[in-house]
Amino acid sequence: MFLLAWRQVLLDPLRTVLTAVALGSVIAVILILVGFEQGQYYQLKQIVLNRKADLIVTQAGVSNFIAVRSSIPQLARAEVEAVKGVINAHPVTAIPVIYNRNNVRTPVYVLVYDTWGGPSSIIQGREITSGKEIVIDASLAKKYGINPGDSFYVTDFEFKVVGITQEAAFMMPFAFINYDGMLDLFIESEIAPDLSTFPLLSYMLVELDPAADRQSVARQIELHVPSVDVITPGQLAQNDVNMGKVFFKPIMGLLVSIGYIIGMLVVGLIMYADIRARIKSFAVLKALGFSFGRLFLVVLIQSSLLLVITIPIGTLLALGVSVFIETMSPAYFIRLFDPVIFLQTLMTFFVFAVIGALIPVRTIQRTDPMLAFQDI
Repeated sequence: MFLLAWRQVLLDPLRTVLTAVALGSVIAVILILVGFEQGQYYQLKQIVLNRKADLIVTQAGVSNFIAVRSSIPQLARAEVEAVKGVINAHPVTAIPVIYNRNNVRTPVYVLVYDTWGGPSSIIQGREITSGKEIVIDASLAKKYGINPGDSFYVTDFEFKVVGITQEAAFMMPFAFINYDGMLDLFIESEIAPDLSTFPLLSYMLVELDPAADRQSVARQIELHVPSVDVITPGQLAQNDVNMGKVFFKPIMGLLVSIGYIIGMLVVGLIMYADIRARIKSFAVLKALGFSFGRLFLVVLIQSSLLLVITIPIGTLLALGVSVFIETMSPAYFIRLFDPVIFLQTLMTFFVFAVIGALIPVRTIQRTDPMLAFQDI
């Protein structure tokens, strides 16, 4: 049966190639959609984990790092550092701003840091050494044609870009400044009248003694500093991922489902057209004594072989498109090769391909063996 199915696949090489490209395009679309969704979750997770903290202190009642406002009293830092097992509580402030250049506006999440919490993956330039310097995300640099050494204005305050990093989340680029830069921005810019709307301290990245028990220290901090909550980086990252799923899952799930249905229909239509074009061959096989079950097995094996040929083509197409998207807009990360998600996607498409192969079953069943003797 396998040999017969393989010969059917090789009977018309051009048809097989066109079929593989068509199916590969469907697989590529599904992989891109799934990869885009997983890429957003990955970015949300990494923006927290890249801060390299043992524990993260937030405002009481705040359990996310992205898209929320956290404001901690200034005196809380000394109280946290007084807890046994805490070496340092590194301050971080999050400031959402709108970057405007040539009437093109982009929301930017500015992270203000002191000793910890700065950019984790600088791809061009260097880190900040003075108050009027800034490190920006590659998507901002790409969108506005900004390079190290260029000016970057937040409202009317001028920063000098000294580095380009790769950190974005929630489809929003990040930028990094230090606390000298934040104070200069607050005092010298148009933001000054609205200072009450901006937190001076959003989070603390807690550095623990290696011998300290993390859970025990977290409980002690919350006991002695009632104005804060203490969350592990892993849990905070997962909270942001869960928030992202609330936004992305409904629409992405619908789009992926539509992609699978299209894939099933494409396989079914291709197999139906292929069988209609070779109806006389099936009639000959029936006349030679092949049962319907054996013929259906041939079609099923043929569909599976096409899928095996198609998967590398679809993967390469998806990889090419993802590289293009990330190059044009680095804020959008497409995570194609998460092993579990990748295998789930391919296995699901395989199941739908098998279902699609059932569409021409009735045509095979109704094929008259007498067709084999016509025009002879």
